[in-house]
Amino acid sequence: MGRQLGGAEPELQRTPGGARLVQNGSVLSVVLSQPGPTDSVFDVLAAAMNLSDGNRAGILGFAGGGVIAPLRAMGGRHAVSGVDLDDSGYNLFCDVSDDWQGAVKFTKEDATQWLRSRRTPFDVLLEDLSIPRDGDVFKPDVSIDTLPQLIRAKLKPGGLAVFNLLPADNRSWAEMFRQVSEPFRCGIRITFESFYNQILVLSDKPFSPTREVARRIRASLTAIQSAMSSDITVRTLRLAKR
Repeated sequence: MGRQLGGAEPELQRTPGGARLVQNGSVLSVVLSQPGPTDSVFDVLAAAMNLSDGNRAGILGFAGGGVIAPLRAMGGRHAVSGVDLDDSGYNLFCDVSDDWQGAVKFTKEDATQWLRSRRTPFDVLLEDLSIPRDGDVFKPDVSIDTLPQLIRAKLKPGGLAVFNLLPADNRSWAEMFRQVSEPFRCGIRITFESFYNQILVLSDKPFSPTREVARRIRASLTAIQSAMSSDITVRTLRLAKR
């Protein structure tokens, strides 16, 4: 689920296919030794990123790079720049993922400061920050109040913003959707049967019809034999007129 800001140190759990980073009972990242499905939210985030027509991608909250293995398995050849406050997940990613990872750069820094300093715009930006507390994970205020407008400013015209949303303090889902989507003109919402995450894919230019976007996302998931292909629902996100 991306970088957890604060809380106990992540626990490394080795698996037959690689490793997992777990904190407060929540999976930060699934790191695979070969491109393929994680059978989790990371597959759907990768499929959303793969909707982009360009290949310059940024990940805010890199953790262990859980989206990279499914993204590469889907044929995504994006040049990825990731940022995180902690580099232990990136070090694990390099150790486990070896030479198939493709073009991946990493910076140990605050995500907001890092994004503000970028000069070249992105084709797609994934926002995947979260905070652990009381045995659960929540969305930090910066993801809702500050980053949407900044992400919009750092995208190429027609670029995609992908937000991995979790419950937040004192905010309803509807309020989060409204605030996160406010800088954008168009969007879709992806929900799960097996996870409480909700994913927003946003842009300043119209998407294809939602049924076509849903078909493309499921096609990417089916191509890598991800269990998530039958776990998701894709809907149009109703945005306030700008």
